Order: sequence, then C-alpha cells, then structure tokens
Amino acid sequence: MATIAQDHEKVLSRFDLTAIAVGNVIGGGIMSVVGIAIGLTGRSVAIALLLSSVMTLISILPKAFASATVRMNGGEYTLAALLGGKVFAGIYMAFWLTNFFGASLYCTSFAHYFSSFSATANPIVVAMVLLTVIFLLNLVGIKVAANAQNIMVVVLLVALFIFSFFGFKHVKPGFFQQPGFMTNGFAGIMYAAALMNFACGGAGHIVSFGRQSKNPTRDIPISILLASLVVAVIYLMVSVVAAGVLPVDEIQGQSLARVAAEVLPVPLYWFFIVGGAMIALVTSLNALMGWLPPPVVQACNDGWLPKKFGAINKRFNTPHWVLLFIYIMASIILITGWDVDAIATAGTFLANAGTLIVVITLVKLPKALPELWDKSFFKVDLKVYYFICFAAFVVCIVFEYFLFLILNPAQKIGMVVYTIIAIAWAFGMSKLKGGKQVKIEMSYEEA
Repeated sequence: MATIAQDHEKVLSRFDLTAIAVGNVIGGGIMSVVGIAIGLTGRSVAIALLLSSVMTLISILPKAFASATVRMNGGEYTLAALLGGKVFAGIYMAFWLTNFFGASLYCTSFAHYFSSFSATANPIVVAMVLLTVIFLLNLVGIKVAANAQNIMVVVLLVALFIFSFFGFKHVKPGFFQQPGFMTNGFAGIMYAAALMNFACGGAGHIVSFGRQSKNPTRDIPISILLASLVVAVIYLMVSVVAAGVLPVDEIQGQSLARVAAEVLPVPLYWFFIVGGAMIALVTSLNALMGWLPPPVVQACNDGWLPKKFGAINKRFNTPHWVLLFIYIMASIILITGWDVDAIATAGTFLANAGTLIVVITLVKLPKALPELWDKSFFKVDLKVYYFICFAAFVVCIVFEYFLFLILNPAQKIGMVVYTIIAIAWAFGMSKLKGGKQVKIEMSYEEA
C-alpha cells in the first residue's frame, strides 16, 4: 500500500524548514570541525569553506529539483527507489543508516564546549545527557521539535554575528600571507573543503520532511537555497575570524571557544558559548533526529528492514524504534570514546557516498515523471538539468577522493569493507524470496 501523507502530518512551514536546514548545517561545520579544517589548510580555511559551500550546493541541486516536482514521503530513499530500482535503493539505505555518526559528532563537540563551564565534567556523560534529551524531545512529535528549532536558530544567528562583528577588528594583518596560509597547498584546501561537506550538505536533507511539509514542492527547494545562501555568508565571516586572530598553531584542532575568549567581552563570550556553539550543536542534533527516520521507515515498509522497526507511535506519530536505533548507535560511539576527527572523517565519507547514489539516479527524473516535471515551478531545460546532474556527480566524486585520502589506514579498510557489504546486502535482499522480499511502494505523490 502506498504511503500517503495525511493532513494532520503536514505541519511544517517554509520558515520551519529553513530553520531546520540552517540549524542542521551550521552546527556540524563551524562549531564541530573548523579547527580540524584549519589544521589541514591554515588560514585559507575561509576559502575552503566558501568553496565547500558552492560545491555542496551544486551536489544537492538535483535534490532541490526533485523536491520541487513531487512530495517524497520517504525522503531521498524515495528518489533512489523510484529512479534507480531495488539495488540502488538498498545501497542507498545501507549508507543512509550510518548518519548516526552525525549525532555522535554533535554530542561530542557539545561536550567540548561545555567544558568551558566545568573542566571537571565528564565529556561522555555530558554528551549522553544531550543525546538523551533530544531523543526524548523528538519522541513526542515533529512539531514540538520544530518549534524548539525555530527559537534556537534565531539565538544561534545572533551569537554568530556578534562573534564576527567583534572578531573582525582583531584579525591580524597578512591574512593571505605565509606562514599559515595554504599550509598544505591546493590539496589542503580540498581536504578541508571535502571535510566540511558533511556540514554544508545538511540543507539537502530537508527533502526527508516532504511528508510533514505543508507545501513541499515550493517550500523545500526554496528552503534549501535560502539556507545554503545564509550559511555560506555566515561561514565566510566566522571562518575569517576563526583563522585570522591567533597563530595557526594555536588554533588548529581547537574549537571556536579559544578565539571567542580572545575577541569577546566576558558576558558576550558566555552568550556565544551557550547561544552560539552549544545551541548550534543542539539544533543540528535536533534536525538530524527529524530528517534521518523517514527514509528508514519507508525502507521498512518496502521490506528491506523489519516492518516493526519502522512502526509509528500512535500517540505522538513518531518512529520510536528508528529514533531508538539512532540513540543506541550514537551512544556506542560516544561511550567507546571516538574523537571528533575520527567521527567527522568517517561520517562524512559515508554520508557523501549516499548523496552520490541519489545523484546518479536523479538524472532519470524528467523522463520518469514527465507530467509532474512539466508542472514543476523549478523546471529548467533538459540539457541544463542534465548538466547540473553531471556537475553534482563530479563534485561527489571529488569529495570522496579527498576524503579517502585523509582517512587513516584502519578507516580506509573499514570504508571499503562496509561499501562491499552494502552492495552485497542490496543485491542479496533484492533477490530474496525470488525477488518478492522487497516490494517498492509508491512513496511519492503530487503536492
């Protein structure tokens, strides 16, 4: 039976979606791994972040076209299944499930900033408390979480603009000069740009909210573009201050708290730590709990995973078992003590692999749904659309190449092994029970 969005589920407005997208992008990038990116390229991190924002927007543009064409009740999984068939859908789902890395990244980074309040606080305990609170918040309903997100994003933007305003006057002369600029040459810029793709690409994940959107074919693509533009400007401002105030060897691998203490008055410093850094990471975690489950629920309905795993709570209308899965997997990473660098690199590689699968299948969109494509307000000439898809494919390949280079040997082996397992699982499940185990539902509809 097809999964059709009901009126009571369509609760998210354009503002809600934009707030979710902005909150999802900023926390994972500036607040979590900017210090790692500075270590890869020095003060040219500003160039890397701007380049990553542009390249990432190119890679998610095909998703914007798709979201302007149909309401996707299963998010990006719907695209992989509809346009690529069973095997592509299975491979995509295998990579999609690994997005719990993002949850652990946000919680770990949050704990680092929390240490500004209490150096004696156990970072694992702090991270687990945050994960638990956001898990419970999302269990009680998407609209409750979205309302909280709107408030947090406004506070976050104010904090980041304060950081930039006070920080610019502290940026030292010779920003574009050696030492400390392009420390690893052009390759270093690309390493940093590829790493930041995990954060910059967060706006594209709001296609997973098609089922809950009031007007998805207009609001989702507009929200993707608005969020990408806002974040690109903020990233550029904040990264200049982050890399230009102190010597590179003092800030590489560090959080923004180190620079904030240098440029902000004490009251504003604490406002930045709470309203900027910690709120940014909370909004990213909150958004992830919303956009990760819908594709998994649809995959359960199709037979890739047990149907009970994708069950919806009758009281709160939320996928409680999927949320619990995210909670458990992220908890394992936290408890076993992974550092930010390891989580970010592995998680980014896996997430980008999923985007690559979707981009490959999206080239078929206009011919697969010709009538809906013709009605799309985002419609362009077919040659232009195919060029955009090709450009998105190239961007994803470039990102994967540079990400693979910065993985450590154990991570490289792990990524190769997991990719082989994902492909084998997809082929095996698609053939199980004579091909009847997996039955792809029509999880899209005209909106």
